[in-house]
Amino acid sequence: MNRARTALAALAASALVMAAPAGAAPASAAPDSSDSESSISVGGPTQRGREAVFTVTTSQDVLDAHDGTLTVESPAFTKKLTLKAKRFREGKDAMLHTQVAGMVPCDLAPGTYPVELRDGGEDEPADTAELTVVAEMDPGNREFCESPRSYDEVADRTSETAPDDDEDEEGVSLGELAAVIAGTAALAAVLASAATYLLTRRRHRRDEGEKTPEDAAP
Repeated sequence: MNRARTALAALAASALVMAAPAGAAPASAAPDSSDSESSISVGGPTQRGREAVFTVTTSQDVLDAHDGTLTVESPAFTKKLTLKAKRFREGKDAMLHTQVAGMVPCDLAPGTYPVELRDGGEDEPADTAELTVVAEMDPGNREFCESPRSYDEVADRTSETAPDDDEDEEGVSLGELAAVIAGTAALAAVLASAATYLLTRRRHRRDEGEKTPEDAAP
């Protein structure tokens, strides 16, 4: 009886295999739906009032297909981060790599937050990482969060991890613009000082009875 049942079971299995459509793949062999060449990873947990650094990997083809720009977005950041093609460096794996820092606000609740890397206008991100924001705060972070200083004051805009989203459409950064304004103000101060000196010197010479070139003019 057992041999008969075994033979019937084998026959039934053979019939199912023969009835399956040609070329059909097992359910466990379903292909991976993710075909993005871009990825993002986080170094570790961070505190509030501090910048969290991420490593972004992509390819030249992805950058070319999206106007050379990627973005990193998270509810744990004070603003969206923009990455331009010029910041990426090619690695030994022929992929392009860069690091970017996002400022974590002081009033953010401790917890785990998604960080999305987007390489275009698609609804789904190219990759997602998780950032853990801890409740503990170092004395320096606590002091900053209790002060009236802005996030822009503590963000290091000269760092290689600084995002590119402080540039305007013509590629002039806010830092460069501030330098130009400061230089113009310094030049104006020098000119004003020189004019004051000349005017004071002229008045002094007149008070002493010395003729100036203007007095000698017919």
